Amino acid sequence: MIPNTEKLIQLLKSGQKTDASVLASYCRITSKYGDREDAAALFEMFTEHASDYKYTLLLDPVMRCGDLALAEEIDRFCFEQGQLKEGMPDEVLHVMGYMGYEKYIDYMVDCIVADEWHLCTSACLGLLHLPCESHGERLANELDKAYGQPLFPELLPALSFKFANEQIVPRLLAWGEQASTDCNAGLVLGISMFGSTQKNQVKSILMEPFWEMYSSGTGSHWWGYMSMQMAQLTFKELISDIKARMPVEQKHADQVPDKRTMEHWLHVLHDLLELKLADIPHPVRFSPLNQESVIDLFQELFQWSNEHKDDALTGRISTFFGYNHPLMDKYMQLRARMEMGIKRELELQVWASGGKYLI
Repeated sequence: MIPNTEKLIQLLKSGQKTDASVLASYCRITSKYGDREDAAALFEMFTEHASDYKYTLLLDPVMRCGDLALAEEIDRFCFEQGQLKEGMPDEVLHVMGYMGYEKYIDYMVDCIVADEWHLCTSACLGLLHLPCESHGERLANELDKAYGQPLFPELLPALSFKFANEQIVPRLLAWGEQASTDCNAGLVLGISMFGSTQKNQVKSILMEPFWEMYSSGTGSHWWGYMSMQMAQLTFKELISDIKARMPVEQKHADQVPDKRTMEHWLHVLHDLLELKLADIPHPVRFSPLNQESVIDLFQELFQWSNEHKDDALTGRISTFFGYNHPLMDKYMQLRARMEMGIKRELELQVWASGGKYLI
């Protein structure tokens, strides 16, 4: 068991009042560096307080570090008569799917149309990892029934790759023009599930204002970042594209977008980079992960190409909107956060090379 997990268990046993954000940070480290022993110890802690929402956070490292033998233990504790016991968190369905436990596939398929957002979402996330061949027709029918509606089971479209090929992508894109921004997360994730061939489609979604892929309270930006990784779209590509559309020398530009559109691009990029810095783990086990260096991204954003003209992204914000625009303040705060990320990245490099490392 790694020291981080031991500290987390001690903290929970102490009864000390601890904010959920602190507990989530401990869980994130165990998720990255722990193993089966850590998962088993944290699941035991969970069983003692299954009704406490803070202990639900422990399910993430359990899911990421556990194995099928542990999944069987979860089954015995959390399920009864083929479904979740009353009072068990819905996130258990995601856990079981992520771990490759196939016993409850039928039950999860039933849950995707449940009139409970959390249950439906967790079931869809679980099913992303499981074989669904025998349920393909039903999944397709459920999607057809929901198609075109502004509100629908949010992550249902993410299961499209289970019963269709990428020819369904234009239908999902068209649906996105009608869907509520409260529900479009599953559409962008569903498109990204077809992989790197959909990189340009995901980029287009991120940049289109009507998708609202920024932190507006819907959570769409979170799923946008996860879809970026699934489609292998990089921040370097996004930044380069935005810079190309916001030229320093406007007189040389063929067509400059309106300011509202540019503001949208910059808000989306900012909020996606915030998620990159938060280092939130991907909910899909087989997704590629964004490995871009914070140092490299910092330079892409803030470094001048020469000493005569500020052509960094912040320079372009100043050129188009003025230095006192709120976006400038947001990006200067992001710069400070990225400077902290650079320090952390360099410390991890020292640790990886066998040097002394202090947290």
